[in-house]
Amino acid sequence: MLDAGALITKHRGKGVFVDTNLLVLLVVGSVNPNRVATFKRTQDFTLGDFRMLSRLVDWFGKPLVTTPHVLSQVSDLTDLAGPEAIVARELLKSTIEVVEERYDEARRLVVHPLFRRFGLGDASVAAVCERGIVVLTADVQLQVALACLGLDAINFNHIRSLGWR
Repeated sequence: MLDAGALITKHRGKGVFVDTNLLVLLVVGSVNPNRVATFKRTQDFTLGDFRMLSRLVDWFGKPLVTTPHVLSQVSDLTDLAGPEAIVARELLKSTIEVVEERYDEARRLVVHPLFRRFGLGDASVAAVCERGIVVLTADVQLQVALACLGLDAINFNHIRSLGWR
């Protein structure tokens, strides 16, 4: 199993799958960087985390990979209020128009080994990871489960400790 730094180097320029909570951070931080620390879904992150995540996604290059299940979660979790809600929806729309969306039928995902423990969204993440795409997540349990399956997954908290620039 490679460490976070080695996985970042291995997958540079090959694209990345950004898990739900981090994709929410990207949307909220792009709408209003000052909301990162105060929005209920991103308050565990800092403005520095948002900036580092943005640089890291750029480092991995195109494509930004996702699934319909994750996009649905992100849409539900970016429930900002007022004018920020409109900006968030427009930003999510423009993001969806350029991401590489991978799709697996739910009936295939419910038999995935991670479904029972993690649910449909994370089973969809694992299915994409099985195709050679690195996953960037803040969910340590998911990262460990993917790594135990021999899949490349990076825990964002490990990148924080690297002081990645």
